[in-house]
Amino acid sequence: MKLPKLSKKAKDPSKSSPVRAHIKGNLYALTLTFVCVLIFALLVQFVGMSSAMIGTIVQVIKVIAIFIGVLVVVKNVQKRAWLHGAILGLVYTVLAFLIFSIITPNFSITDGLLYECLFAIIVGSLSAMLLRLRKRNV
Repeated sequence: MKLPKLSKKAKDPSKSSPVRAHIKGNLYALTLTFVCVLIFALLVQFVGMSSAMIGTIVQVIKVIAIFIGVLVVVKNVQKRAWLHGAILGLVYTVLAFLIFSIITPNFSITDGLLYECLFAIIVGSLSAMLLRLRKRNV
């Protein structure tokens, strides 16, 4: 009995699994967040900043991380990029909350987490839309 040969097709990056793209995008975003927060924590130790400034910089770190994660996802999806961006933002926020709550024991679930999720969904959607517009115009 002769077995059929399996053909080795070159993988087209545009046909990559959206789930795999989301995993990769979230890993990039979470890694970037972790590195930036560590660097920022060291900076705060040496320079001392107001709490308002710390909150603003943490939000900027989140926006940049979500944008980088969405960049990875949008490369690998063909339709509904805005939805994939929103999903990445939401998953990123939940994962970041879980990771940082393990690291810092005094984290608690408040209504602020709901606002963070909403913020991340909006940032993810807008990032995906901007990246798609940029892709069309280039």
